[in-house]
Order: sequence, then C-alpha cells, then structure tokens
Amino acid sequence: MFNNISSKYDRINRVMTLSMDKNWRNTVYNLSMKDNPKKIIDIATGTGDIALCFANDNVEVIGVDNAQMMLDLAKKKSENKQNITFLLEDAENMSFDDNTFDVATVGFGVRNFENLDKGLKEIKRILKPGKKLIILETAVPSFFLFRVGYVIYTKIFVPFLGKIIANNQQAYNYLSNSAEQFPHGKSFKKILKKNGFIEIEINKLNLGIVNIYEAKK
Repeated sequence: MFNNISSKYDRINRVMTLSMDKNWRNTVYNLSMKDNPKKIIDIATGTGDIALCFANDNVEVIGVDNAQMMLDLAKKKSENKQNITFLLEDAENMSFDDNTFDVATVGFGVRNFENLDKGLKEIKRILKPGKKLIILETAVPSFFLFRVGYVIYTKIFVPFLGKIIANNQQAYNYLSNSAEQFPHGKSFKKILKKNGFIEIEINKLNLGIVNIYEAKK
C-alpha cells in the first residue's frame, strides 16, 4: 500500500496536516538532540522526513522502512547528505546488534506494526541502556467538540484527499481507520511500560490530535 502511494505521500501529508507536520517533526528533532546522541535510527522512516531533520548535525542517522519505493524517494531527498543512510528493514526483525543506538524515532509508524509488542521489544533491543525512544503518533482529542471535528475530518476529508491526489481512497481510508483505532494516550503508555520502557512522558500537540511519547530503555 505504501509503495503504491509513495509518489504522492509527501504532498498529501502537507495538505492533510495543513503543514503542521513540519512543526511536529521539529519537536521530535529537538527532543532527540537533547542528550547529544551520536547514532540515531528512524524507524518506519517512509520518505525520510524525520531522518532528514538531522542532516546538518554531527550524528549518524539510519532510516529504515519495509517499503522500497518510499525509501527510493528518501534516498533522492538525501543526496549529498553524508551522515544519513536508508535501509530496507522489517521493524519487527531488524538486523542491528543489541545496544546500538542512542535514540530511536518513529513518526506515524507504530500503528502500522503487524505485531505492536514485538516491534516495541525490537526497538528496545537495539537501543542502548538508558537511551530514548521518541514516537510521534496520531491521537483522538478528548474534548467532545474537537473529537467530533477530528472524526469528520479523518473520515471524510482525508479519504477524499487520497482519492483526488493519490487516486487511492482505500489507502487513506486505512490510514484514517488505523489512526482512530490505535491505542493512544494512557493506553499506549501502558503498552510501552509492559514492553520494558520507563520514564514515559506524553506531549499532546495541536488540541490532542497528535501525541509525542518519550520513553527510556
């Protein structure tokens, strides 16, 4: 599915989020760089937008995804960026050694894991002890009026965008439904804790339509 929508993915993201996704990624970037990491992995990197935030820093970045056509676009966008590498990997079965990375980021990707617990355990495995996982993910606002607006937007407008821009309404129906059904907030915090993460914090952005989760191994 992601291969099929790869050529239109960035454009729809900008329109769908009213360009707020740039600010969300900047927040992920700032949180990631707090402790001066040397090696970062961006999981479910897609076309590489989060990984590219680190292009001008003295840090090694590896972006991984299981959609080759998304990675092809990421590689084009990262030409002449010597510190960024993109690799085809399954997030639930990565080829990296234990205790390899200082930071792991995931932007709008964990809700697409086939087995969420397995994916989180795999991320914990490749993180160094005491190092940080930062997840940017959709959420459903708790305030009633915001929640109604969110549901209307994601159920009607987002699939419509998918149809007219990417000619793939089915894919954006999936993205809308997966965002609605994904356990967010305190529910996801419990899942992170169950899988061995500690010091978990939740940052709600833009009236609660997205959350950023910080957690340590």
